[in-house]
Amino acid sequence: MKQALVDRADRTDELVASGRQVDMVFKAGQKALSLRAQKLWHLLVKDAGVKLADNTTHTMALSDLYQTGLGHMTLAERIDTLRELQTTLVEVTAPSAKVKGRMRVISGPLLDYVARDEDDRGDLEWSFSRVLRTVFANSDHWAVLSRRAVMAFESRYSLRLYELIALRAGLNHKTTETFSLDDLRARLGVPVGKLTSWIHLRQRALDPAIAEVNQLAGFRVTYEPLKSGRSVASVRLSWQVKSAPDRTATKRELDGSKVGRKARRDGSVEQVAAPAIEFPTGSIRHTPFGAIALANLPHPARDIDMVANDFRAWAQRDTKPLRGDQVTAMFAGFCRRQKPAN
Repeated sequence: MKQALVDRADRTDELVASGRQVDMVFKAGQKALSLRAQKLWHLLVKDAGVKLADNTTHTMALSDLYQTGLGHMTLAERIDTLRELQTTLVEVTAPSAKVKGRMRVISGPLLDYVARDEDDRGDLEWSFSRVLRTVFANSDHWAVLSRRAVMAFESRYSLRLYELIALRAGLNHKTTETFSLDDLRARLGVPVGKLTSWIHLRQRALDPAIAEVNQLAGFRVTYEPLKSGRSVASVRLSWQVKSAPDRTATKRELDGSKVGRKARRDGSVEQVAAPAIEFPTGSIRHTPFGAIALANLPHPARDIDMVANDFRAWAQRDTKPLRGDQVTAMFAGFCRRQKPAN
């Protein structure tokens, strides 16, 4: 455990997450962590470093916290987020200390102690709960996360999916895993009783999360719904490390402003202020439509100019206008329906 943390202690853009922590399941009937709480959690884990599993109190200057991607939070929001980490219960399995080969189910909060100055200055103190110290101590597999990607995610489902795949992307022998719908809901942190149908889970959680992960992560994710009879019963997730050009595009996205990021991801009209949007007649490289193609084409992606040619032909055949506010969303949907390159 400590070697994984030591190796990355000075790498400011690298966060680590315990495999057991990533696979934790929130206690049934309880609201899952908010996006703000997930991000703060990663910062606290990073700051604790090699002392993660120690029974000790950790300290961070609040001024350091303000310089992170959470510096925009109000005092009330920071207090609520810390309370969320203290009241959220998780359940994990861990080896029994008494009976060799037996596993025990243990539960508890993420943090069991938090202290801060009343005026929100000075230091923040916290202790990880006994459950989490056990999780850290028994983890032999760690996910490496991009700090900038973690802080850039705008959906808690996206961040949970990113953690889930990052943990598995480092395994050379594994590029797919199948999850039942109930398991997938639990791992994404979908509240109990919500998104109970496959179509709602796909439309409101899985599709948006995959689109954002594919835009901001160093790997690309696809999925295949698997049926039992006439109903979807499980989902096979597949992932692949991005090519060098795709990683360059991801870095450019993270380096740039988040303004228009959603538009580049899904082709919404937020992207262009002018009312008359027109699909290019030539190459779409180095245009907003090129970014839309890269964000939505299944991996490995076809040549984007060939896809653009097919899109023009399809639009002409079906008398779809290539000018107007709807063309960006129409092109994004067309890209998502394409097959991977051979």
